[in-house]
Amino acid sequence: MRRSLILALVALLALGARADDSVDEKDVVVLTDANFESTLAAQKYALVEFYAPWCGHCKALVPEYAKAATALKEYSKDVILAKLDATEQKEVAGKHEIQGYPTLKWFVDGKVAMDYSGGRTADDIVRWIKKRTGPATVEVADAEALEKAQKENKVVVLGFFDKYDAEDKKYAAFEAAAQKTDDATFLKTTSKEVAAKLDITGDAPAFAIGRNYEDFGIEAVPGAGHKAFEDDKDLGEAIEAFLKAEKVPAFLEFSQQTSQAIFGSGIPHQVIVTAPGEEFKKGSALFKALLGAAKELKGQIIFVTAKTESDNAKPIIDYFGLDKSKTEPQIVGFDSGAGKKFLLEGKATADSLTQFGKDVVAGKAKKFFKSAEVPKEPLDKGVAVIVGNTVETIVKDPTKDVLLEVYAPWCGHCKALAPTYEKLAKRFAKIDSVVIAKMDGTENEHPEVEAQGFPTLIFFPAEKDAKPIPYDGGRTLGDLTKFIKKHAKVPFELPKKKKKDAEKKDEEKKEEKKEEEEEKHEEL
Repeated sequence: MRRSLILALVALLALGARADDSVDEKDVVVLTDANFESTLAAQKYALVEFYAPWCGHCKALVPEYAKAATALKEYSKDVILAKLDATEQKEVAGKHEIQGYPTLKWFVDGKVAMDYSGGRTADDIVRWIKKRTGPATVEVADAEALEKAQKENKVVVLGFFDKYDAEDKKYAAFEAAAQKTDDATFLKTTSKEVAAKLDITGDAPAFAIGRNYEDFGIEAVPGAGHKAFEDDKDLGEAIEAFLKAEKVPAFLEFSQQTSQAIFGSGIPHQVIVTAPGEEFKKGSALFKALLGAAKELKGQIIFVTAKTESDNAKPIIDYFGLDKSKTEPQIVGFDSGAGKKFLLEGKATADSLTQFGKDVVAGKAKKFFKSAEVPKEPLDKGVAVIVGNTVETIVKDPTKDVLLEVYAPWCGHCKALAPTYEKLAKRFAKIDSVVIAKMDGTENEHPEVEAQGFPTLIFFPAEKDAKPIPYDGGRTLGDLTKFIKKHAKVPFELPKKKKKDAEKKDEEKKEEKKEEEEEKHEEL
């Protein structure tokens, strides 16, 4: 599961995206097969988005990409942001082996230098490009320059030095950290007045982080006394740990814009709190509880909020199977590295959230899976109907060989497979050791059932702790039957076909052959 789970969650936001005709893309250069090479050859730097018009992620990127294009036009005439419709301009798309959308590539002097690796907000894009076209750090000589930088960036790291000496190990470490980090804008100063604005009160060298997030405003986090700088560790490692712990505020509301900060933070564990928006107001009991827990678990947990009445909450509610009508907070934990979900039962207090967060990190919290209700009728046209809560008892039954189809109700390929799959169930109806099953992948889940798309077919052998076997063969009745025979652990023998059935099949084949001959004759 792993990363695919994260992408699925973020993708739910993109699915709701719509093309916005009001977005001004005047500064985004449109590329075609005809002008691609000449346009890029004339530019020192170019970021190119290969997109598809129908792609939800591409639509969601449009306003941020346009905003970044305008900002970078003001920054340097040597940089452009461009886009190419890979579904129409197939020559260029093929040359660059575009497999998914959107794909963003960084070009230098008309040649591909690397794939884009930053976030999907305008700020992320601008910061990533500035790091690759200019110095890694920016000097702020006065308080006004610092204020401007903080307004333009969500996160800044400030280094305070007596002087900028390349021979000084601490200054060199700061520059090196800035060069390899895309999560923040690195600033430097020799001004005590500027340093004091971010609560640096000691002698140089000293460091601080400035944050600027909605609901919290501009915040300063000085490095003095921070545990990241304890134990005389390498300064570069210390700055990295400092940034990892402090680059996000106490909590973030989930959205397309914050998803990169949440899931790209380097912290694989999240505690997600869903409640009506009024519950998160400053000074509320829930707000205070989140602040208290976040303070205790800095660097270990990212706290995420979702307001039930907001469109941004829908992916959270759907993905974790929560109840939108509930007025009390619903709290889940997520190990995005292992794809595990956890549930907190009880009231949300600073203590309960803190303990829950610790249990999520340790993997000791109560696990849960999204599951539809167990159906009253266990079979649908001979196919066993599975839900999340019956995977353990039916699919993982060590006495049964089980072929499981994970499907989506809207999936055309799934609908096309249905008649064949039902015939397969009928063929094995009298074999007690074989179960032909299906599970709605949009309503149910289990950690050992990983569906990359629909339909996904997985075989679970009749053996304790047996590894699931993915099916990637043909979709005919014969193909599926051979696969089951090959991998089944319990021996079985299919009932022999009745003579009438065999004769009927022979007649059908003769009729098909006759039709083919007639078609050939007509062609002649």
